Amino acid sequence: MDNRKLKQILEEMTEISGIRFGLYDENSDCIAATAEEVPSEAVQEFMRLMADEITVKGQQFIKFQVHEETMVLMVDSKSSESHVIGRMAVSQLKLFLENISKELDKNSCMADFLSGDVSPGDMQRLAGKLKLKDVARIVYILELSQTLNEEGEIRMLGNLFANGRQDLLFMKDETHLVLVKAFEKGVDDAQAKQFALSTVDTMMAELMIKTRIAYSNAKHTLMDLREGYKEANMALHISGIFQEQKEISAYSRLGIARLIYELPKELCESFLHEVFGDQLPDEKIDEELQVTIRKFFDNDLNISETARQLYLHRNTLVYRLERFEKAVGLDIRRFDDAMTFQIAMMVLAHYRAIR
Repeated sequence: MDNRKLKQILEEMTEISGIRFGLYDENSDCIAATAEEVPSEAVQEFMRLMADEITVKGQQFIKFQVHEETMVLMVDSKSSESHVIGRMAVSQLKLFLENISKELDKNSCMADFLSGDVSPGDMQRLAGKLKLKDVARIVYILELSQTLNEEGEIRMLGNLFANGRQDLLFMKDETHLVLVKAFEKGVDDAQAKQFALSTVDTMMAELMIKTRIAYSNAKHTLMDLREGYKEANMALHISGIFQEQKEISAYSRLGIARLIYELPKELCESFLHEVFGDQLPDEKIDEELQVTIRKFFDNDLNISETARQLYLHRNTLVYRLERFEKAVGLDIRRFDDAMTFQIAMMVLAHYRAIR
């Protein structure tokens, strides 16, 4: 706690009001004062009382909470205005102490930095206090299928995923958790993906919560983490549009989806009309055929394997593919048409998301 700053606040209040103050912690020790210290026994006696405020021989004692710590401000004045001045002083002290507490909380500090509420210069200054150093880190964003309602659940996740001194964990909102994971010996793509996979499994095993997770490229300085946060957010958003069923999404693996995500609405409309005409494919084919086409692509256009998994005769599958070609105008047994259809469906997903 910065006692010099606290004394400066009290001195400024004394200069403005002409009233003297004393600030005491929950152990009845004087932290800062512009008045003579009162006996610790007097402060302890007030601490034991239920009242939040008393006046004894011209000295007003005000009790207030900063997080879980109780503090007492003594206002040494018989002035009729001392009550109002004392309350004003308490408000200013609480604001300062709460900001200091938040500033020294590494998770809150990182949350503010990534969201843009803390400047890079301030973050550099705080890094020393928080003992954060430049190491390889990856920003993971977890999208939860349900909210975390208990503080104990968040602490448990911190113990599971952010148990290193250089790790950071905070809630972005009720269903999104941000984990900045440090890999002090370095990290490659395989390790980053394996950690994501184990995190999804752990969330299900420990909390029975289905989770989607997206992550950034490795960042090697604290200042680069803001870029990593943007990458992870983009990976989560893009994968939600183009790969709804995918649990793990890496920014480095977005591929063509990242390009399609940048397309304007007018260009999407033009392309879709060029490929499909006036009717979109899901308006031309039934659900059975849609399932068949998805399975065909899942099996890399392999007719035999697709027929086996759908429990169809090969000729039945070929008939369905011909029916699809007649409806849509693309023979997806041919690579060129299959690629055109796949890209067009991604453009359609993006178009519907921005429409």
